[in-house]
Amino acid sequence: MNNGKTTLRIFIQLSLLICVYTLPGRLLADISRPIPYCVDPDWMPYEAIRDGRHVGISSDYLELISDMSGLIFTLVATSSWNESLEKLRSGECEATPLLNRTPLRSTFLNFSNVYFESPNVLVSTKDEPFLQSVEHIGNRNVAVPEGYRLAEYIKVNHPEVNLKLVKNELDGLLAVSRGEIDLFVGSMLTVNSRIYSRNLNNLKIAGWAGPEDKLRFGVIHKRVELLPKINSAIAKVTEQQRQDIFKRWNNIRIIQESNYKLVLQVVSCALVILLILYFRNRSVEKFNLKLTRKNRELDNLRKKLEESNKKLEYLSIHDPLTNLYNRNYLNQEFVKDMRRKSSSGLCLILIDIDYFKKINDEFGHHQGDKVLKQFSNTLINSVRDSDVVTRWGGEEFIIICNHSKVDEAYHLCERIQQSIEQQDFSPVERITASFGIAEIKQNESINQGFERADAALYIAKDKGRNLIISA
Repeated sequence: MNNGKTTLRIFIQLSLLICVYTLPGRLLADISRPIPYCVDPDWMPYEAIRDGRHVGISSDYLELISDMSGLIFTLVATSSWNESLEKLRSGECEATPLLNRTPLRSTFLNFSNVYFESPNVLVSTKDEPFLQSVEHIGNRNVAVPEGYRLAEYIKVNHPEVNLKLVKNELDGLLAVSRGEIDLFVGSMLTVNSRIYSRNLNNLKIAGWAGPEDKLRFGVIHKRVELLPKINSAIAKVTEQQRQDIFKRWNNIRIIQESNYKLVLQVVSCALVILLILYFRNRSVEKFNLKLTRKNRELDNLRKKLEESNKKLEYLSIHDPLTNLYNRNYLNQEFVKDMRRKSSSGLCLILIDIDYFKKINDEFGHHQGDKVLKQFSNTLINSVRDSDVVTRWGGEEFIIICNHSKVDEAYHLCERIQQSIEQQDFSPVERITASFGIAEIKQNESINQGFERADAALYIAKDKGRNLIISA
């Protein structure tokens, strides 16, 4: 009997020793192997697949996380976000670098800490009024890409909304532009990028929609052991690195062109350096001469890159036609200001050139552009140095009047009207504009003031145009 107990005890001890010595090795091997991951192939500037490469904001963060954690990631290419989600469910992909957490996704994914936030917006045609939120949609139909977190959010929290699922964000925006759907809901960064890249000048941001995107890293349940390393790496990302990533991808059309040029320059320099190192042992003197020459070339290249970066930074927040601040600049100011309360002494003026489409139709877009430039100069020459003039899009402009009351803003609009009447916009016979004014009240947010100014502009246009209306 005692022999049997002794044998059982020895067997248990041997089993425990085997687990202790073999299990850590298996876990280490599992962590160190390349991690297959999926992304949304068409969600710029956040992420996309271009020529088989992962690009966008998430690609830069993934590179930082890989460097800081030692984890190795390998891309699994897909043709749609739904396909990426399916591969994550099946385990063919084990991670994805940038997505929102939802109850449905939590059934097959674990999530890291939040490392990128961005608001969502409602998009409509310019003839629609400004809507504060999803609660004010009414009986309008709303397009959302299939598989996106916003579709799940609206279904659960606003089942009364007439939801239309579309293939991707571009299809939704085009449907709104053509009048097939009333509204589109999407991320402010991607909406802004697509409106400008596709010249959808009849669209505008009509309100804020749903909760902010709180984007995280996701891993399947079987790879949950990766999260501590990922969270540790995220915590090490500096604020400067975050700002650099945001600036790099904020204007995607310009940045993409610059990226390919930079890659070519870096590869060329690397090849030259390898050749120099190869011939080093053959001739030290020859090596030194070549190295000196290449250092001069690299210094010239650095200076050119610094100049290019300054130009890109300017272009990212200025309208290329009028040189005024652009919508992207104003959107950044909204994101910054919408979380704080403004005191009195600030006015918003929304301006719309009357019947501008008729000008383009009768005289052509070239003459229309000349009118926009001359009109922009009129605004700049009429305001104070402390005021900010922005081209919101198409023929719409916004003036932010600092340290001003509503009567001062009204007089400014009158001066602009008089200046327009005294100018020659040939071959256009006559130019007029409509104005909407709102003074930011004590404890009122910038966003609420913008809504009132937009409503005032809508009234001015509805009453016959060439009017100044204050909210």
